[in-house]
Amino acid sequence: MRVTVPQKIKIGGHWVRIFYEPMLMDNHGKMGQARFPECEIAIQERDASESRKTATLIHELVHWLDHTYNNFQLEEAKTDTLAAGIHALLVDWGIEFDWSDIKSL
Repeated sequence: MRVTVPQKIKIGGHWVRIFYEPMLMDNHGKMGQARFPECEIAIQERDASESRKTATLIHELVHWLDHTYNNFQLEEAKTDTLAAGIHALLVDWGIEFDWSDIKSL
């Protein structure tokens, strides 16, 4: 089953915008970045496979959920592990993400 990645997602009381930032890796050394004050998730588009973009999005969503509901209690390694588990579960269920609606900054 394919699920379309929305341009905005509601987490808690916040609408979080999801977009590509083509130079994210070059400028910040990251595949993704959760920006809490701006209510944004930036994803590296260039040279990223669909599965890598999906893994990165899930990682950044875990950061947002932690920020909103857990007040930054997860360390980066725990965020990585939790996100990898969620990603594996979705893949095992046959869920694929459709990135066609996501635009560049």
